[in-house]
Amino acid sequence: MNSNDFNKASMGVIMFLLLVIGASNFSEVIFHQDALVANAYPIDTSSIASASVADVVVDMGPSIAELMQTASLDKGASVFRKCAACHTKDNGGSAKIGPNLWNVVGKDVATSEGFGYSKAMLGQEGNWDYELLNKYLTKPKDAIPGNKMVFVGLKKGSDRASVIMYLRSFSDTPAALPIVASTEASLEATAETTSSLSLIHI
Repeated sequence: MNSNDFNKASMGVIMFLLLVIGASNFSEVIFHQDALVANAYPIDTSSIASASVADVVVDMGPSIAELMQTASLDKGASVFRKCAACHTKDNGGSAKIGPNLWNVVGKDVATSEGFGYSKAMLGQEGNWDYELLNKYLTKPKDAIPGNKMVFVGLKKGSDRASVIMYLRSFSDTPAALPIVASTEASLEATAETTSSLSLIHI
């Protein structure tokens, strides 16, 4: 390669580099974007950060009193088949794996004759009212921790209400059905329950 050819090649390389640099600078001018200073649409989160649980509507589902209004004896008899392997229901019936359930609705907890209760069950105060039965049948292990019942529970409120209605029939004098609280009373009870909870932080 002579000096003339070398000079031409050098000039070609230099021109190419200048072209690349110029194109880069030109694109930066066209597509330049200023740094973001603030959100285009500012969001006020102060009310969220300070909201209490009492301000948040929580759907706890219908109460057992409400569920009992539509409970079915026939459905309860069907659901009770899950219980029959461990419990008898007739007056004077013997205990099996679980205690006899005659007159159980309204009966003091752990007082069925002829059955050996766990320490957890013996330590449970009160009676088998509708609220406790509903809670227990939802998930026995959580309702009374340490009890010996292996049944996992009934997820559907309608199933629990119907089997409680069926249990209620195992008595010469069935317990009175629970009264549905008024809307105003229900709201007051909900406010009292949630007022003691801590603030929600999002």
